[in-house]
Amino acid sequence: MRQKKPSFFQGISFQLAKIGIILAILLSFFISAIQVYIDYLAQSKELDQLIYRVAEVATPPAARAVHTLDADLANEVVNGLLTYDFIYQVAIWDERGNVLAQADKALTESDVTWMGGLFTHDDASYSSDLIVAGYEQMVAGKISFTVDRDRALENFYRRSEINFFVSSFRSLILVVLLFVAFYFKLTKPLVQLSHEINEIDPDRPGAKRLTTLKSHKADELGTVINSSNQILDVIELSLAKRRVIEQALRTSEEHLRQIVDSLPVFIGARNADGYYLFANKALAEMLGHTPEDMRNVHISDLLKSSVLDVDTVIRGDARVINNGEEIDVAEESFISASGEQLYLQTHMMPLQYYEEVVCLVVSMDVTERKLAQAKMEHMAHHDALTGLPNRLQLVERLEHEARRAVRHGYFGAVLFIDLDKFKNINDSLGHPVGDSVLQEVSSRLQSAVREEDLVARLSGDEFVVVLTVLDHNQEVAALKAGEVGEKIRALISQAFIHEDMELRITCSVGVVVYPEKNNVVHELLRYADTAMYQVKEKGRDAIEFFNEDMADKVSRQLVMEGELHRALEEEQFVLYFQPKVDVQSGAIVGAEALLRWFHPEQGIISPFEFIPVLETSGLIIEVGQWVLEQACDVVQKWSKAGLWHKGMQLSLNISPRQFRRDSFASDVIKTIEQYNLPDQTLDMEITEGIVIQQIEEAIETITLLTQNGISFSLDDFGTGYSSISYLKRLPVTTLKIDKSFIRDIIDDRNDRVLVETIVTMGRLLGLGLVAEGVENSAQLDIIKSYGCHYYQGFYFSPPVPADQFIALLEKRPSK
Repeated sequence: MRQKKPSFFQGISFQLAKIGIILAILLSFFISAIQVYIDYLAQSKELDQLIYRVAEVATPPAARAVHTLDADLANEVVNGLLTYDFIYQVAIWDERGNVLAQADKALTESDVTWMGGLFTHDDASYSSDLIVAGYEQMVAGKISFTVDRDRALENFYRRSEINFFVSSFRSLILVVLLFVAFYFKLTKPLVQLSHEINEIDPDRPGAKRLTTLKSHKADELGTVINSSNQILDVIELSLAKRRVIEQALRTSEEHLRQIVDSLPVFIGARNADGYYLFANKALAEMLGHTPEDMRNVHISDLLKSSVLDVDTVIRGDARVINNGEEIDVAEESFISASGEQLYLQTHMMPLQYYEEVVCLVVSMDVTERKLAQAKMEHMAHHDALTGLPNRLQLVERLEHEARRAVRHGYFGAVLFIDLDKFKNINDSLGHPVGDSVLQEVSSRLQSAVREEDLVARLSGDEFVVVLTVLDHNQEVAALKAGEVGEKIRALISQAFIHEDMELRITCSVGVVVYPEKNNVVHELLRYADTAMYQVKEKGRDAIEFFNEDMADKVSRQLVMEGELHRALEEEQFVLYFQPKVDVQSGAIVGAEALLRWFHPEQGIISPFEFIPVLETSGLIIEVGQWVLEQACDVVQKWSKAGLWHKGMQLSLNISPRQFRRDSFASDVIKTIEQYNLPDQTLDMEITEGIVIQQIEEAIETITLLTQNGISFSLDDFGTGYSSISYLKRLPVTTLKIDKSFIRDIIDDRNDRVLVETIVTMGRLLGLGLVAEGVENSAQLDIIKSYGCHYYQGFYFSPPVPADQFIALLEKRPSK
């Protein structure tokens, strides 16, 4: 924008002339005043000398007149003094103070009296004692006269006045001449330069140059003009470069915009007031707008249909903008403009956007992952075939219901249901038909109970029904449970239609009423299972309540508990070892240590009989420590004998009660340090049921032991617990595929698919894979084709005593 041309009175020449006149007048006045004052002092001094001489001349005759009392002489002296223009009053006194002669004259007003007033307004009076010659010690009288100093200095005042005005006029003439010189030498060229500068086009500064003045080529003004022309050239060049850069920036910005718009994430920038300043194409389309429409639109206008709280969003933006924080939102629910439910993972960070700090919001659509996780969570808690809750959810719900029953004083019941001779359907018609039957059974079970009751599938053809809030009277509750059980039997016994063929199946139902003597969930399930097996023993297709006979069986377990205490004291326990074999090479890579009990009277007792008693009695903790110490001792001896090589592992089964003990990890670490075993020599096998209840504590324990050289295997993998859900969090190194999948892997397509899936998943996760229960070469060939690493089973060797295992090591060296 061009500036307005300044007027003459705003020009430099006028300003310099004005300042010069003022300074000249002030300087002239100041110098003249000093000069006048100096002259005044000199004239005053001369006047004082003149008056002194006048008094000196007049004193002798006045003294004679006083001495002789000659009045005529005194008057003559008085009149003589009055002849001076500046003396206007004279008096002579004798020694007695009598006036001998006195006279005065009128004063005339002088036109320069004003200047005298600058110095003094008072007349000067002079007096002198009269002494007669020869009588120096005697004063004969006194003479006095008054002087008009202005009249005496009148000529000095006139000269000073003339000099003052002449000096001022001279200074004024000098200022005018300087003004003219300034105007033509400086102001006029500057005006021309200012006009030319005002005519320069800011967008094209190089199109016009400043005119070089001939008379100023070598002076400062010429230098300014030349420098200005050079600056204009530089500016023109800079503007040209800037245009090129701006074009490149626009091109780059457009490319970046295209890249940002093509990203599969939602990107936007909001200011502190909640207005969008920028949005990529994905975000704009998700909100039903274009990127241009999003600018300067408030967040409240965009999120009207969203589940997000606008105030919360704005507060989060303020934290980012004002405090420089970065905020991660792991997951937030969002509703798009089309009404679609989305789940976003958002990162918010501060960004310098032009002249202000804004909140940059980058969101990733994790809806598919969320749905997949939800599906996995559902799979973790539900049976894949029937969609019913699995063992994990059953245990959780049953524990909750048992506590609630105790708290509110009512009774419920657990029904353990097993289909009779269901294997015949699978064997004769195939597993697809069996699966259809199981799905129909699950539907009929759900239709037989209330919504608040629970129907779960344990495994195979086993189902559990949990009936809640039956009655506050135990007998009435049991009666209602029996009625539901009969209803279930009747529904299941109805015909199943398959390809014009009627299939009929019955079920055995075991019932236990809870709560009873503070029984834990696993005891309730065991009691119901025991009652169901009583039905099986009596011929199937019936209902059986857990009764006193079954209680006798529990009593026998208590007897066994006492014998187990004695067995530990008398060293009746012994370790057997089942080799773990490399699938590819057939070499022994380790073993699983298994506890066996040699009763002095009953002989060897199955672990399936005494292990549950050890667990429920708590004796498993002491026996587990004994197993750990024996295993460490054996491995130490075999290592010294050269039979146990580096890389081989001895696996130990860890019970839930043993694992959950607070001092478990510290006891294990202390034991392995005592035996000084190499790292990764011991492997501890745990089931999913051990960690499923307290996952965080389990991870902490496993991590601590892993750091001390102990590896962990997940035993019985895939048998109904949340295998997939928790596998990614557990720091285990090996998966052991349950033998129930291996047993029918040749004939059962579902088992083959499950085993192949587990192997593939384990290999992708970098985990070792062990197949349990391999009993023939066909099973081995299948797991070998799937890529399973190791196997255990009777095909190679059953669990054997230590001496037989040593023979196996010597016969078939380890890998």
